[in-house]
Amino acid sequence: MPPLSGATIPAPAAAARSTRSAAASEAQGANVTALPAAVGSAPLLLIEQTPGSLDPVRAHLSGWRVIVLPFDQRDAAPDLISRERVGVVFCDHPEDDQRGMRLLEEIRRVHPHLPVLPVIHGGALDAALEAFRHGAADVLFRPLEADQIARAMARVRRLGDSQQAHLQQQSQAARSLDDLVLLRAIGATTSSEENLQRLLERVVEAIRSALRVDIASLMLCNDAGQLEIRAAHGLPAEVVAEVRVAPGEGVAGHVLVSGEPVLIDDLASDGRFRLSEKAGRYRSGSLLSVPIRTQDRVIGVLNVNNKHDRDSFTAADQDLLAMIAHQAALAIENLKLVGRLQEQSRELEKTHAELLHLHRDRTRFVCSLSHELKTPLTSILGFADLLVGFFDQLGPREVRDYLGRIHGESLHLERLLNGMLRLFAIDSGSEHWQWQNVSLPACLDEALAGHLLAVAEKDLVVECTIAPDLAPVWADHDKLLILLDALIDNAVKFNRAGGGIRIRTENRQTDGGRWAYLAIANDGHKVLPEQADLIFQQYSQLGDINTEKPCGVGIGLATCRAILRQMHGSIFLEPVRGEGTCLGVLFPVRSHCEEVTHVAPECV
Repeated sequence: MPPLSGATIPAPAAAARSTRSAAASEAQGANVTALPAAVGSAPLLLIEQTPGSLDPVRAHLSGWRVIVLPFDQRDAAPDLISRERVGVVFCDHPEDDQRGMRLLEEIRRVHPHLPVLPVIHGGALDAALEAFRHGAADVLFRPLEADQIARAMARVRRLGDSQQAHLQQQSQAARSLDDLVLLRAIGATTSSEENLQRLLERVVEAIRSALRVDIASLMLCNDAGQLEIRAAHGLPAEVVAEVRVAPGEGVAGHVLVSGEPVLIDDLASDGRFRLSEKAGRYRSGSLLSVPIRTQDRVIGVLNVNNKHDRDSFTAADQDLLAMIAHQAALAIENLKLVGRLQEQSRELEKTHAELLHLHRDRTRFVCSLSHELKTPLTSILGFADLLVGFFDQLGPREVRDYLGRIHGESLHLERLLNGMLRLFAIDSGSEHWQWQNVSLPACLDEALAGHLLAVAEKDLVVECTIAPDLAPVWADHDKLLILLDALIDNAVKFNRAGGGIRIRTENRQTDGGRWAYLAIANDGHKVLPEQADLIFQQYSQLGDINTEKPCGVGIGLATCRAILRQMHGSIFLEPVRGEGTCLGVLFPVRSHCEEVTHVAPECV
């Protein structure tokens, strides 16, 4: 591979430029602790005091990707090393100048395992010894010769191999210790905390204490896929409440998308991320962000800023925060799983309660049905026995009276059974409907006619107020008649003797559609608002079966609601002053029915 040429870039915003071959242009080498085995897998950084001063190194290592940085821009070196994942650094050391030693010390502080080779003027033995004391992997003397460079690189490789083995042992020991400490702390938090928000706040507090920082935040993805701050320390309340970070936006958004941690020594000189208007709250430009990952998915980001000692974050800080993030992810997922299980448990409890309620209603229905059927059957059987046993002794008037009673009780039985069968058919959707425009006043007259005797027996007063321009109802005539019959029967049955029934109709415009409104009020007992849903349930009737409850099995209003459901109408309890009950009904007219069903009325 031909030598790669490098050139200095004077602009501070672009302090260094990578010169790459076509084969290596897409490579991104890891930030290594030893010299990479594959040539060109990580770049060389040449920090030159004068342009071309390290050309012998570039010529000897022609297979390497080379990055050139002017010595007067050396402050950008630590972030450049992180960003480009530099493998080896060659650095000019000015003669009789401590700037080179300070640069070596700064690089070693941020990247303690990176091989750095100072290039010193020949004969400067004191400078070479000082460079070794500051952590140089080897020292090269000018003039640079090929064999000197080769020996230095071989030494770096041997040192790297030894260092890598040592670091692996050290890392395993440190990781084991950190694991024990963090597992105990986070594990204790997870096992003792049942509230997600409190858990997140305790994790942030653990991070703040472990890394000794002034600012820490834990961000999780919301339903829109954006990061929002769920717990924080050291941030203003309005920032916590308002900040939303899109994927790829800023440091946190970059971590969310890439799934990789970001360690920045100086945000101002890093160049990868735009400084926000609120960056002034950070005492130092060093920051650290790591992903919170569950399985193969990143669910959030941990961020820390402003160490107590005003120092920059290190690789050790990154490892520690990554460990905390891992434990936090497990805790969050476990708590979410517990939450889902609790929600399912609540749903099961709700379903169980509904089944118990249905069981009680059905039991009540069976008791009520037994009571309602037994009364007419007893009368029928009693009068039939009289006719069979004493027919020869009974006169024509008595026979006719007994037969009339049998006929009346039989009709009552028929109404009970037909009502139940009708409700079951309407609820199941098996009932046939003949849709047409129906006059509500005419149907009301027809329904009232069937209750005149009952009205007279209880001495009730019926008042009707019919709107003259009332729109026709889009309905099945027979089903509408059944509905009105049930409403009037309810108003009569639950009324007091001498009370009144007030019927009122009007046109209404509500919910973007036209409706025909009907209200039927009586002077009986008042139904409380909390009982509104109960009176429309199947087999439900307020009052005790044996003492308070009127005759019936409690399917009248349930039938009304089932019919109105098919009509796209509604029935509800209207508020009243004092005693009595008022039921309101909204009937759709044809135009509204077409809008609701989105099909031709004839096809409904």
